[in-house]
Amino acid sequence: MNLQTRLKHLSLFVAAAMLAACGDATTEIVEKEPVVVPGDGHDHGDVSGAGRLLVTSKGSNQVNLYELEDNKLLATLGLTHEPAYLYASPTKRFAMLVERSDDLVEFIDGGIWQEDHGDHLHPYEQAPALVDFTLPGSRPTHVTMGEEQIAVFFDGDGQNGISASVAMFNEAHIGADSTDYPVHTFDTHMHGAAQARGESVFATLRDANTTSTLPDRIARFDAHGDHFHQEQVFDTLCPALHGSAQNHDAVAFACADGVVVISEENAEYSASKILNTEAFSEGMRIGTLRAHLEGEQFFGIAGTTVFVINPEAGEMELLDWQPHAEAKLLSLEVSLDGENLIILDSQGYLTLLSAHQHGDELHWELAHKLDISEADVALMPEGSRFEMTLSNEYIYIADPIEKHVVIVDRHEGKISGELALGFTPNKLTWLGIVGEADGGHVH
Repeated sequence: MNLQTRLKHLSLFVAAAMLAACGDATTEIVEKEPVVVPGDGHDHGDVSGAGRLLVTSKGSNQVNLYELEDNKLLATLGLTHEPAYLYASPTKRFAMLVERSDDLVEFIDGGIWQEDHGDHLHPYEQAPALVDFTLPGSRPTHVTMGEEQIAVFFDGDGQNGISASVAMFNEAHIGADSTDYPVHTFDTHMHGAAQARGESVFATLRDANTTSTLPDRIARFDAHGDHFHQEQVFDTLCPALHGSAQNHDAVAFACADGVVVISEENAEYSASKILNTEAFSEGMRIGTLRAHLEGEQFFGIAGTTVFVINPEAGEMELLDWQPHAEAKLLSLEVSLDGENLIILDSQGYLTLLSAHQHGDELHWELAHKLDISEADVALMPEGSRFEMTLSNEYIYIADPIEKHVVIVDRHEGKISGELALGFTPNKLTWLGIVGEADGGHVH
């Protein structure tokens, strides 16, 4: 049985399980009725420019969505299982909830989006809802975004002889509950990664005879209907590969000894490696990569150390983000407009760096550093940590100690308000229209 058939069969099984366990999967819409905005696309006062915030509850399958125009609870939705990871789709309309231990990815329509009507972009607003589209598969782990395509890498399960796989789809598949997307099954399990770029996926390969679950090779696969063809295996090795990203010019994968950069010229793809610098101590490696799709740099995270990677120059350099003593880097994100790097640490400090052009080079300078929690961080609940998500203009930080979300104005570098929750938050993501001015944070 091929993977596509297996996915469809498992999807039917999951659907049946959801019906059988409906007492554990509840949906409750509160506060507002569904609204579809009428008009000619020029009068949009009824559409929330602030967007919506989805917050998961620690130890629960329930997720809560808040209308950020007035910080009111809009909906509580029940998933099949508790999600481990949370992502937003490329346009920020859909939330992707990864239930890794239960081999399932579920999706929620945030209810705010826009369509191109030729002479204008027409916004719509309706109630959020759990959609029918799901991704069943063994150990979904890494989710990455291209300009339109989404790649989900399933690690597989070595103990049960289930190979890794990768699926590539877009928001149209999610909205239409379509299974017409390509899937590739590898010949072994691995803790891998993939990047969707146009009709291609750049994904990892692992020798089944090795003991490590981390891959060390990268291949290009081109989509053909419901499957992929392997078109190229790059000669450049990437030992202990973990972490990937893409920007305007290239795709990058993090290795134990550096970063492999794959670039295209005249429809030909080539790989090169930027080696670790002398700033790396023994055992230190980049495990996470970040980038902006319209940018030219990559940002590599190695513990609490951040490196700015310039593929064109073939260089990486330290980023002085001035971490506090004993602080661990929890999250680094690039703002939606690419103008800021935003770092959240374990001591509750938020660091904002601004981009400045010096000649032909882009540098990052400290703009703001602020303490987002008045609580003693030693009181952090076991298994919890600060988490953040970004909208166009605001930063939202979940604080499990105080059971609230702190709202930070990115441009001012100041706390502008808070959202009380009444439960211990786990993950969160912003859903709305990218590029729209946020509003509604009056407290």
